[in-house]
Amino acid sequence: MSDELSLAVKRLLFRGGLPISDQRALFGVAPTLRQASKGDCLIEGGAPFSSLVILCSGMARKVRRFSDGMEQIVAVFVEGDALNAGEIVFRQSRNSVYALTPASYVSIPAGKLNDLITIRPAITRALWLETAVHAAIQQEWMIWLGLRAARPRLAHFLCELSYRLRLAGRDLNSEVEFPLTQNDLADALGMSTVHVNRSLQVLRGQGLIELTRSRLIILDKDGLYSVAEFDPQYLEGHKIDD
Repeated sequence: MSDELSLAVKRLLFRGGLPISDQRALFGVAPTLRQASKGDCLIEGGAPFSSLVILCSGMARKVRRFSDGMEQIVAVFVEGDALNAGEIVFRQSRNSVYALTPASYVSIPAGKLNDLITIRPAITRALWLETAVHAAIQQEWMIWLGLRAARPRLAHFLCELSYRLRLAGRDLNSEVEFPLTQNDLADALGMSTVHVNRSLQVLRGQGLIELTRSRLIILDKDGLYSVAEFDPQYLEGHKIDD
């Protein structure tokens, strides 16, 4: 098993307590690891659900596009995330997913996944937990959009993304990959680019962060968490039998 596939396995193990035999069964039905360039479409909106897609390296964004050409970023994914676990039930992808960076992923065919779910309840639990964590993330996003002012809204997003990258093993001394542009942040957070820029400048001025074109450095984690009122418990997930 490649290092990238091993990471994806570890993420499912962390959330769902997936036994070794179930790990092997799950990734044993996955085809060869696929590669994607920045901007490539990983899941096409409106297409029938045909496979479970797991991001093994890189980052991706989920986008809802409208008939007038407008679009909204509705989720950001990091390595180890299942990109469409919530669509197993609905059988259709309502949104498109695009690579934010060069990425690798696996697609587990729906028929084989259904067979595994039927006979291996631990895989069902792991996917349920994956869906529950992403539902909690969506709930937090809804609260930002409805109630939070620009600066704490942005601060919360930065805290959440850096924490998720740390869980994925990509937090190097509070420095993480950050491929999102200010336009991306505006789309995700329901803000104008002007407000995004001003909020970033305030957070920088307070000595909380440093943001370059592709890296985010959190200089004062406690201070940033305080501004955001960030509690990462919803990102952790727990085994069903905890």
